[in-house]
Amino acid sequence: MFPILWLVLLRIVGNPAYMGYFIIGTVVNTSFVIPFVATAQDISSFKRETIYSLMFANGADHWDIALGYILQLMFLSIPSVVALLVLAIFIVGESYGIIEIVLTIVVAIAISLASALLGYALGIGIRNYRVVNQVSQVVPWPLLLLAPVYYPITVLPPVLRYASLALPTTYMALAIDGSLSLNLNELLVGLAGIFVYSLASILIVRYAIVRGEVNG
Repeated sequence: MFPILWLVLLRIVGNPAYMGYFIIGTVVNTSFVIPFVATAQDISSFKRETIYSLMFANGADHWDIALGYILQLMFLSIPSVVALLVLAIFIVGESYGIIEIVLTIVVAIAISLASALLGYALGIGIRNYRVVNQVSQVVPWPLLLLAPVYYPITVLPPVLRYASLALPTTYMALAIDGSLSLNLNELLVGLAGIFVYSLASILIVRYAIVRGEVNG
């Protein structure tokens, strides 16, 4: 409901310069925060309530559990991205075509996959359920607020501009912007950053799984 409310308010106020950043930021928020927080908290809850051990004892591998849960979560979150883009067309008059929407969905899936993997690593890597809950809710917000997600990078001080280049959300926003504007250069740079983020997430998950097997 909040994205819908903002779209209506921005339509009433009439601020087209900000509209694009709002849509990009909301797509990044939806495809990044929700998979990360939900996966971390749910997997931690599964471990706490021995549900995870039961699935593992019945023959499911760690990666089977991870990918099965992550795919389910992605199918639940992606419709929100599609709904936002469609509403932006009808409410504020954005001119997104089929190509732009399909490209954005592909990028959103890549973001969701990498973020959910990192959330999975957090969920199985930390034993304390309360710590996982707190960390999973705190971590995403600096990544959204310190990166040029809801605003252009030019508003940041020079020092923070360079610092933002190390944040994965910067490349997520760049890829989403590239898909919506059909800017191939921005899209490729953003996807390259997401790929690095995905690779790092996979390595962290692998480390968390090995660590969990060693320490029980």
